Amino acid sequence: MNKLFFVGNLKSPFIRQDVELLRENNSVDVFDLSVNTSYNLEIFKYWWRCFKQWEKIKNSNYIWIWFAGTHAIPFILMGKILGIPTIVNIGGWEVYAAKEINYGNQLNLIGGAISRWIVGNATICISPSPAYEKIIKALVPSSTVIVIPNWVDISICNEEMPTKTDLIITAYCSPEVKDAKGIPTFEKVQLNNMKAITSIPRDEYIALLKSAKVYCQLSYEETFGISLLEAMAYGCVPVVTNGGALPWIVGDCGIIVNYGDVRETRKAILKALTMDGQPAKERAKFFNRDKKKRLLEQLC
Repeated sequence: MNKLFFVGNLKSPFIRQDVELLRENNSVDVFDLSVNTSYNLEIFKYWWRCFKQWEKIKNSNYIWIWFAGTHAIPFILMGKILGIPTIVNIGGWEVYAAKEINYGNQLNLIGGAISRWIVGNATICISPSPAYEKIIKALVPSSTVIVIPNWVDISICNEEMPTKTDLIITAYCSPEVKDAKGIPTFEKVQLNNMKAITSIPRDEYIALLKSAKVYCQLSYEETFGISLLEAMAYGCVPVVTNGGALPWIVGDCGIIVNYGDVRETRKAILKALTMDGQPAKERAKFFNRDKKKRLLEQLC
């Protein structure tokens, strides 16, 4: 059994999932960024709390860090000093630059340089998709990158579903990301029974996924796409852009369109309304918990 020192914000469900998976075969100490001092607001206090973890880190076999942001710097340094391998999960934003929508840390001179340094000095970087493996390697050619996809609970693929309606949905987390998520394109399509979802209770959201026929992910770029994958598991026919990982996730169970093309998107949605959602469920099963667990076990 390996001993891991894990750095991440446990308020994020997918980060908690990683901790749970790793704890099945490893001893894991967690440095929870949600309860420790913010790096940007109190940098010296943050560094002090990080270096107070020295003994735990020294006795660990690996340092596991979520995101290549400034919070990772002291842990990368301690790993190098102590000779302990560091594994960094890439979120996507850290290594990307899109001037068109003002998105990505690589648009920031200092922040971008920090992320490149972290990627270059980590022992291994984890990318959730082949698309971002290429982006990371192009950004830092010397980096070592492996692909480990995210996952959803595929047991929902076998749940009894209500009869699907002609509901067409998309989802986004905040107004700041509307352009990046393609919400303006979705709104311009102007078909009946369309709904853009944000900030609703989880049970209401799941009820909508169960009844919706089509799920749209019209993003400029996606590192992976958990919301899309979950919608597919509930039998929604996916309509997605060709941005990042989205075509890989969908495979041949949905329709791929160009970002921002309203006419093409409208045509694709109308076609998707005539399609069966079962292939989407089958494709979702590819991204399962057991697969991720096996891939993690190959690292430690």
